[in-house]
Amino acid sequence: MLYAIYKASKLNFNYMYSPNKPLVAVFADVVVKEDTQRKYHAAGANYIKAVSNATSCIPIILPALGESENYKNVIKKFDGVLLTGSLSNVYPEFYNKEKVVEPLDIDRDKTVLPMIDFIFEKKIPLLAICRGFQEVNVALGGSLHADIHDVPGRIDHRAPDSKDPEVQFAKQHEVYLTSNGKMEKLAGTPTIDVNSLHTQGIDSLANDLEIEGVAKDETVEAISLKNYDGYFFGVQWHPEYTATTDDFSKKLFKSFSDSVEKNSLDRIK
Repeated sequence: MLYAIYKASKLNFNYMYSPNKPLVAVFADVVVKEDTQRKYHAAGANYIKAVSNATSCIPIILPALGESENYKNVIKKFDGVLLTGSLSNVYPEFYNKEKVVEPLDIDRDKTVLPMIDFIFEKKIPLLAICRGFQEVNVALGGSLHADIHDVPGRIDHRAPDSKDPEVQFAKQHEVYLTSNGKMEKLAGTPTIDVNSLHTQGIDSLANDLEIEGVAKDETVEAISLKNYDGYFFGVQWHPEYTATTDDFSKKLFKSFSDSVEKNSLDRIK
């Protein structure tokens, strides 16, 4: 009986971690545990669950080692990349502004920002969420508003004041998708309802990026890369929280999964 249980668990483990499954790199945040001031490299569970449950891929967390590690040789071994959201903000030094809004994670900045051009160059499928969306804009030469809610005419895009995740990640506003854009074609509808949990937001859009959707206050909410035949979407909201329940979130993660699978197959031909 015990052997049968062991054998079954081993089969499940081998299925989940099959070497034939595509691998998705997930860059970690550097997290400080307040009571001990100890540092950890970690990624939000919602992102890991989204890759595990809404795609056919395996998420692998890469530590944010800053300038001490060049990940170019490592990233080439992956079939896709997910840039996650975070509680931290991009350091303004990287987009030529001065206002600092804490918390910061400069090790993540120094790890991820230099990799984005390379990821596009190698056409590794990339899905960028919230902070990741902002990182792409900064890496390609764009800038951010430190506190978008302080910009005249903008709505408050921060999370609702609640400790309940269901309230925090509840849908807050519409995104108006660019007519005939890639994301509108994916969605099959001109608007989608999204949650909102961000402090920073795009100020000047990088020249190489295309707007795929905006909020009612004209805040850029979704982007793609101009004249690019690889896979890339960036979104300012958090589809990972509803990756298996919300219609558009499921479509987005399926499109990412399909592209990662194709890349994986192309790499082994």
